Amino acid sequence: MKRILVILTVIGTLCVAAWFGWAAFSKRTIENWFAARLAEGWQVAADEITVSGFPSTFETRLTGLMLADPATGLAWTAPEFTLRYPSWDLSRITAIWPPSHMIASPDERLTISAERLSSTLDVRPSARMALDASQTRMQGLSITSSLGWQSQLAQGQIDMIRQTGAAARYDMRFSANDLVPAEQVAKLLDPAGVLPQAIPLVSATALVDFDRPWDIGAIEDIRPQPTRIDLSEARAEWGALMLRLSGMLDIDAEGRPTGEIAIRAQNWPEMLAMAERAGLLPPGLRPTAESALGFLAGLSGRREDLDVTLRLDQGFVFLGPLPVGEGPRIRLR
Repeated sequence: MKRILVILTVIGTLCVAAWFGWAAFSKRTIENWFAARLAEGWQVAADEITVSGFPSTFETRLTGLMLADPATGLAWTAPEFTLRYPSWDLSRITAIWPPSHMIASPDERLTISAERLSSTLDVRPSARMALDASQTRMQGLSITSSLGWQSQLAQGQIDMIRQTGAAARYDMRFSANDLVPAEQVAKLLDPAGVLPQAIPLVSATALVDFDRPWDIGAIEDIRPQPTRIDLSEARAEWGALMLRLSGMLDIDAEGRPTGEIAIRAQNWPEMLAMAERAGLLPPGLRPTAESALGFLAGLSGRREDLDVTLRLDQGFVFLGPLPVGEGPRIRLR
């Protein structure tokens, strides 16, 4: 019995020492990371770094946090930020954002408030914290801009899963319920106020290739840039309006996409009117667009439904052989 007690005491002592040793190492690692960013010209501040949760959890809490990257002009400030992981599994991290924090750029400042905003991350510590999977959940989220607009959603979720055998290919899924667009956007699109205030459903599913894996370097250096997007479906429903998109795009180093996007729109004449009210479609062009799209809709069997395929090439968007505008640039800042 004495031997058993001695063995248990030794094991317990070693476990306690291991927990406190790793806690000290975790805190020192964060302090060293901050020091490295300062050496690179970042602005870095944290009032306090604490590690708690003995014995089953490591919970690292940072208060008075501020990070600013001079290369991108992006800055993030938060009154607190928490990283939590089980003491027996260092590869599964839960990140918890505070009720309110701020992201700023040279052009705009965004205040993000939420009843709940957290991410669960599966990472590989031996590969610079390379991301294998993540799930971010949002509830009661509100974004307020210094430019005067505000947007909200009741709840949303973003999932990201690295594909086996591919270093930088991820299955990405997004869903949001009761999305309230910025007031200025809503008034432009729906000045009569006939549509519901909130968009009940917005969702997207895509397989995305990046030029490098998502790891700690995405914060330290540059964000991974998409090189291919295989969009299974993007969908939005707002009142009587419904829009679906699918297709595949290859993206060059300048962010210019090449490929095709299939669009299915229900009640498209009202969408065309909304685009005109928002200034996205010149008033003089609407009759021509309405006539051409009406012809295409008629070919699909229902004049209220539109099925078209847009081709993106060399920075422009084409409907058949006709250019209809400049294409988007897809770059992560």
